[in-house]
Amino acid sequence: MAYDRPNTLLTAQPWPHLVLDDFLPPHVLADALEEIRAETYDYEIEPRGTGRIEFSILKSETLWRSIYSKKTSTLLSVAFDARVKLNRQNLLQLRRMNDDTPAFPLHNDFASNEDTIASFLYLTPGWSPEFGGQLHLYETGEQTTPSRSLAPLQNRLVSFRTKPMHWHAVERVCNWERLSVLALWDIEAEEHSAKPQ
Repeated sequence: MAYDRPNTLLTAQPWPHLVLDDFLPPHVLADALEEIRAETYDYEIEPRGTGRIEFSILKSETLWRSIYSKKTSTLLSVAFDARVKLNRQNLLQLRRMNDDTPAFPLHNDFASNEDTIASFLYLTPGWSPEFGGQLHLYETGEQTTPSRSLAPLQNRLVSFRTKPMHWHAVERVCNWERLSVLALWDIEAEEHSAKPQ
């Protein structure tokens, strides 16, 4: 896979995160998208402040095997210097944003008594800036202009630890559908590194 290349170091600003393009080989991505198109997804909607999450359990066996794999867990373990395993309570979710979905407000994904990594794999082709849907990263919860914005490019993997200082938001989508796969990974306590993340 593409992440065998030595370009998996974390970007430090505004806080440590991994961005990896061309995550899946083209034929694997094509098979996964065909499986997704062949299924009917009934998205559950969970309100979050002024935003909401639209999600369904992922039904693509190809994506399950590709994301929930030894290679992916090794990639995340090396990048974040911690041993990780898939959080089985969350499974893999297919998430959707479209014209009806409001922007997702500034927030962090921290939950007490949990040490996790969130990873998103963007699936929809043809992104351009006018479509929106970018992931905005902020240094603080009071900041109004993002420090960095990540485009939801097809086959891009974005991962970060769910720390209280890891503020982010997602801008509204316009005339487009943004599909991504969310995986939540647990960091095993006995393997914690002494290095701050």
